[in-house]
Amino acid sequence: MIISSFNGEQGRYISLAGDFKFSFKHFNYLFNKTYFLKWVKNTILIALSTALLTLVIVSFTGYAYSRYRFKGKKASLMAIMLIQTIPAFAGITAYYAIHSIVSGIIPVFSRTVMLILIYSGGGIASNTFILKGYIDSISKELDEAARIDGCSNFEVYRLIIMPIVRPMLAIIALWSFIGPFMDYMLPKILLTNPSEYTLATGLYTLISDVRTMNAPAFAAGGLLTAIPIIILFISLQNQLVSGLSSGSVKG
Repeated sequence: MIISSFNGEQGRYISLAGDFKFSFKHFNYLFNKTYFLKWVKNTILIALSTALLTLVIVSFTGYAYSRYRFKGKKASLMAIMLIQTIPAFAGITAYYAIHSIVSGIIPVFSRTVMLILIYSGGGIASNTFILKGYIDSISKELDEAARIDGCSNFEVYRLIIMPIVRPMLAIIALWSFIGPFMDYMLPKILLTNPSEYTLATGLYTLISDVRTMNAPAFAAGGLLTAIPIIILFISLQNQLVSGLSSGSVKG
């Protein structure tokens, strides 16, 4: 992929044979002949929104299922498990119906917002289970000691639980952020305007149509797409390592 991205001798198709000539022409094609910058902006916006919304919801649901007793807890946990077995693609018809109904009431409810809600909602079930298991391993004596000191339930959650589960939240945030970068099918179906595409959907247009075929530019786009994810991995590496190691020990 790297060689093809910088090889000026490559034509519309990728070939491992032939000479190599260092060139940025494939990157120039991406920036000047496609909506690449808009695809990057759209993807990062969707990924950040998905990660933040997922974190906010999962941090509360994981804590609630771990620390509280309420009617329907076991039934709802079972429902969450069953929901995970249904692929997101199976709900396409429902997504269209919901979007049609809501957009008629709220005109600003765009397909991009719908995509963010789908990604966030799809990650709540599995991530709730992951965070619940992690919080279950934290001694409840910490909660009781904090309450004796006068902390409310929310203060226990904010001051005691959240700092301890921060490594696991970092892992959940990373998974949620990466998801929109990797997904092609849902954006292709829900987003109709090429300027609104995500990176996966937009870059696919460079190899799906003979009229716009430019496989080396596709490779260059894939190379650039990896940069934000690599940066995120490097910035969160301490949290990721501690979260995974702590999770394995606690489990």
